[in-house]
Amino acid sequence: MVRWIQVLALCATCAAAAATAAVVGELPAAGNARFLAAFEIVVFGSEVPGRESAVIAKWTRKIDYKLGGLTDAVEKFRPVVREHIEAIAPYTGLEYGEVAADAPDEALIIWFSTTERMALDGRMLAARPEDVAGMQDANCFFLTYARPGGEFVRARIVVNSDHSDDQIHHCLLEELTQSMGLPNDDPRLVPSIFNDAMKLQELSLMDKVLLRLVYDPRMAPGTARADAMALAAGILAELNPGG
Repeated sequence: MVRWIQVLALCATCAAAAATAAVVGELPAAGNARFLAAFEIVVFGSEVPGRESAVIAKWTRKIDYKLGGLTDAVEKFRPVVREHIEAIAPYTGLEYGEVAADAPDEALIIWFSTTERMALDGRMLAARPEDVAGMQDANCFFLTYARPGGEFVRARIVVNSDHSDDQIHHCLLEELTQSMGLPNDDPRLVPSIFNDAMKLQELSLMDKVLLRLVYDPRMAPGTARADAMALAAGILAELNPGG
């Protein structure tokens, strides 16, 4: 496992090979086939029916982020946001930085709301009111917006501050990770931040692998699903030979 983590964080320019894998029923029990199946589920599926992606969508710019909403929650969870971003950054290779509330052109807003205001705050932050349809009862949710070529231009995360600290801790990690271009959840992914039943507060090995695959420099925004699957298979073979 140590080898995996070191290679995931440091290998950014490996060459790719061609292979494909289909996702049918249960995930493969172990190895690269399991990671590849998880990649297809998380990257090309969606928690919201009808919002599945046919291409890779990801960030290519520095992510300047703001914290907003309930002041007490902002101050309380600012260190948690920073901790989660520091955990994610080695696997995306992106720069992140908090900016002032009045700074222009932020990439990401993380908004601390309440049970009563989740839908209202979501609509305020969304590009279109229908973007938050059905999310009013969520513990937390995220919205991402991309150019036609698959490059993200902005994202919004809304967190219900009425929940326990543990739940908010989990929500922040989950939404931050999903807003990197891994939007789906699935109960077959174990252990994983993409499994809602597990309520993890740290990235699992699977989560790190999936982030690393999406943010491999060869995995360009707009890469079609079949091509992305072939590329991911090759990267996995490099990271974990014989796996």
